[in-house]
Amino acid sequence: MGNDMDIKAKQNTHPNIQKIAAFRRLYSIAKKYNNGYFMLNVVMMTTLTSLSIGLNSEDLSKYFGFQQRDYSNWLAVASIIVLTIDKLIIGEKIDSIRETAAKIQEKFDRELFDLGWNNASAGMQPRTEDIIKHGEWYLNKHTDAKLRDWYAVENNSVPHKFQILICQNSSLYWDASLRQKINYIFIIGGVIIFSTTLISCLALDLSTSAIVTNLTALLGPVLDYGSNTLKENKASIANSERLLECLEQGFKDAIQNKSDTEIYKSIESIQDQLYVKRNSDWLIPDFFYKILRNSDENIMRQTARQLEERFK
Repeated sequence: MGNDMDIKAKQNTHPNIQKIAAFRRLYSIAKKYNNGYFMLNVVMMTTLTSLSIGLNSEDLSKYFGFQQRDYSNWLAVASIIVLTIDKLIIGEKIDSIRETAAKIQEKFDRELFDLGWNNASAGMQPRTEDIIKHGEWYLNKHTDAKLRDWYAVENNSVPHKFQILICQNSSLYWDASLRQKINYIFIIGGVIIFSTTLISCLALDLSTSAIVTNLTALLGPVLDYGSNTLKENKASIANSERLLECLEQGFKDAIQNKSDTEIYKSIESIQDQLYVKRNSDWLIPDFFYKILRNSDENIMRQTARQLEERFK
């Protein structure tokens, strides 16, 4: 385990590219279910609430010539159905697919770093058939250009233990920063949805009971999605910050020439927690990922180069 290893070259071999492709595809599938969760809870319920408010408005009914009707009770029924679908179908599917993806990513990391598999932390290893199936599907549909050089290691003269710590550090920094930005976006979006709905109800002079029913029916699914997203992202950010502190201690221990046994024990512990984190993280939609990632990823890669200079 203490032998030097060319992580830069090894990560670009076909078996490892195949693993990256497999967990990329599985995360993408899980994200599609998460997008469905968003479409049901936020987009559809916001649209139905807007229609319910509009159809219950006396002013709008006179202006457009339709019969005024109160659909707020049906909206409440739709809200209950959406929440049931979320809990019994979508949530279970996301958890199952995310777990398989996290296991494949853990297998990629551990084989790349020359670490043994930890059954106590991650359970049974992912099936080879799943890796080949999803990996080859991705590679047949896309090139491997975005999969190569997954970790920003450049200098092979850096000792193996430092290379691992640099790779683990790379996994954590940009993730925490990206999630913090997404949390701000969701908080602002939630305030806008609630404020706009309430103002519309008051402006269109709906009855108090209709206002309460419409707002409750909307806020149930929207708050369910929003609170889950904020809670999972806050937990993920806290875990990332805690693990980054552990990594900094690992760098200090290595500099102080502590035994390789102690250093690799710390590396193993961090890797175990990385799997737990990935298996529970809220899945960042590709839309946010593409828009917000680049600046943080550039910082991460520059940091990796500076750490390599420091420890070579």
